[in-house]
Amino acid sequence: MSLRREQARATRVRIVHAATEVFERVGFDGARIDDIAAAAGVAVATVYKVFANKRTLLKEAIAAAVTGDGEGPVEDLPWFREQLDEPSAEQQLRLIARNARAMCERSALLLEAARVARNPEIDAVLRDLDDKRRLRSEISAERLAAKAPLRVPTSVAARTLWALTAQELYVLQVNRSTLTPLDYERWLADLLATALLTRRPTTGNAR
Repeated sequence: MSLRREQARATRVRIVHAATEVFERVGFDGARIDDIAAAAGVAVATVYKVFANKRTLLKEAIAAAVTGDGEGPVEDLPWFREQLDEPSAEQQLRLIARNARAMCERSALLLEAARVARNPEIDAVLRDLDDKRRLRSEISAERLAAKAPLRVPTSVAARTLWALTAQELYVLQVNRSTLTPLDYERWLADLLATALLTRRPTTGNAR
């Protein structure tokens, strides 16, 4: 990659991170390009040149937050592949909880700001994100069912993963309650294991 392209990419990332902070703090409607440019340390004209408008900037900020600045779709990122390839069903659920916590730490407040914007274009982005998260839950549930007996059908397991990893639950538990992010991760991992895994009785003499 040439020096000029590296500099352009670094500027783009800096603007996205600054925009994320501003959107989380004052919401989409309250955010001004002037404030984002100041936070990023660039000219207002630079923000418009790179992103054209505030909606485009919010969409890129959401994509970066969801993937952790990773390249490509979530399905291809190492942290998602790791939980699919984990041989233990219970450990897979713990990795799912870890990944949900990390994703929510990055994106939950930003997605809340996007939801209250009531912008049709942004609403379409949020629906697409949720559809993709549902698909990832189906893939994860299929892998889980191949590793251990489940309490419920695979389709129900997928719906459970999709529902319990929703960013709204993270916001309620962490941002509007008393759990720390790591408390949330442990709570989610235990809840998923209890809801989905069939525990086999321990063999041996009863005491």
